[in-house]
Amino acid sequence: MLIAKSKEALMKASAGRGIKPGEIKWGSYGHMGRSGNLLLAWGVPPSPLANRAMTAMLDLYVRAHSRKPRIFYVCYGGTHSSVVASMLHLGLLRVDDIDAYGPGRLAWLPYFDRRTTGDIGVPVLIGEDASGSEVYALGSGWLGRRLELCLCDLIEVACPEARACLCNVKGVLDFWARVGGFLSRRLRLVQPGRNLVCSSLSNKIQVLKGATRYCLDLSSMWNDNGNHSEGEVIWIDGSKQRRTGLPG
Repeated sequence: MLIAKSKEALMKASAGRGIKPGEIKWGSYGHMGRSGNLLLAWGVPPSPLANRAMTAMLDLYVRAHSRKPRIFYVCYGGTHSSVVASMLHLGLLRVDDIDAYGPGRLAWLPYFDRRTTGDIGVPVLIGEDASGSEVYALGSGWLGRRLELCLCDLIEVACPEARACLCNVKGVLDFWARVGGFLSRRLRLVQPGRNLVCSSLSNKIQVLKGATRYCLDLSSMWNDNGNHSEGEVIWIDGSKQRRTGLPG
């Protein structure tokens, strides 16, 4: 795998391996391509996070036998808004639960505020929805959208028949949620930090619900078209999916 911050640097490195530009098949977002068995990515600096995330995604799509559709909810650390969105998607958390039990209900969720820095970039399976799509929580860390678009292209070029959605829900994290996450995960002030995150995300639960409505509709559509072999890999900003249903 070749990873470079700029496309120019990537093309130079690939030329050094005897690869001509026309030999590279690019993904739809143009950040990752493939030439034979070699994967090439640009837009993210070579880093442990980039390597970890891409290797983990390859494990899912190349080394694993499952070809089920997958929904990835993505935030910074893969342990806050992505976990809440995943639980809402699967029906393991309801909006009414917040009214009944208060913001602290979020702290009961598996993986919520419990994953570490070393888990960033590694998707964790939360469950399978009624349409048969696997639902994951994923952190893209400091690389953010650049890494997410690379991962979309990686899935597409590594497994052309794949159906996947990376739904970024980082946008619901406000100042207090970020402060809370820093206190809990970095400074080990778990209880005060976790309380701040729970309070902030409980106020954004309807926004997260809008993201899950979009992804649930997408999962249902994939299920209804299960006999068709064409793949689909998309990235969406979950914080802007406030209406029900797919575009168009």
